[in-house]
Amino acid sequence: MNTTAYIKVGIIQRKQGLKGSVVARLNHDVSHLDGLSTLFIQINHTLVPYRIEQLSCQHRKAIITLQGVDNAEAAHYLKGCTIFMLPEALPLAAAQASCLDNVLGYHVVDGQEGSLGIVQAIYAPAQQRLLAIDYQGRELLVPYHEDIVIHVDHEQQTIAVRLPNGFIKAMY
Repeated sequence: MNTTAYIKVGIIQRKQGLKGSVVARLNHDVSHLDGLSTLFIQINHTLVPYRIEQLSCQHRKAIITLQGVDNAEAAHYLKGCTIFMLPEALPLAAAQASCLDNVLGYHVVDGQEGSLGIVQAIYAPAQQRLLAIDYQGRELLVPYHEDIVIHVDHEQQTIAVRLPNGFIKAMY
C-alpha cells in the first residue's frame, strides 16, 4: 500500500455512544475542517474511503460519524485504525505539519556535509519543529524550517537540507 499521496492526520481511539460514532486523536489542531466530506481509514493495509456524516472537532480531538458505520460494533472495529486525508483537503500549514509526521526513517543529506543519518524522532516544542537525526552515533537536532529543509522526496525517503556553515561543529 502506498500512503505517500495521503497525509496521516490521526488515529481512532474509541467508539462514542451506541450509534457508530468514533473519537479520534488528531496529530494537529484541525478544528477548521468542518466542511470536510471524506476521509480514509487504513484497514488491513488498505485505505478505505468513508463519507463523513457528522464531524465535530476541537483542538486535537474529533467526534466523527461515518456513513455505513451505524452501530457500536462497527465503530469498535475501527479502534486503533489510522486516519488519512488527501493533501488538498487540509490547509497548507496543517498539511505541511502533518507531512512532517511521515518522515520518520528518512535519510537526511546535506549539500556540504553529505549524508547526516536517519530521522529517529521529531520534536515539536512551541516555536520550532526539530528532526532528531542519528549522526555518527549521537543525536543531531536539525530545525525543520524552510531555510534549512530544501526538499523532501517521499518516493526515495530522503530529505535534502542546507545547514548553515559551522552548524554541526556548534552542536557538538
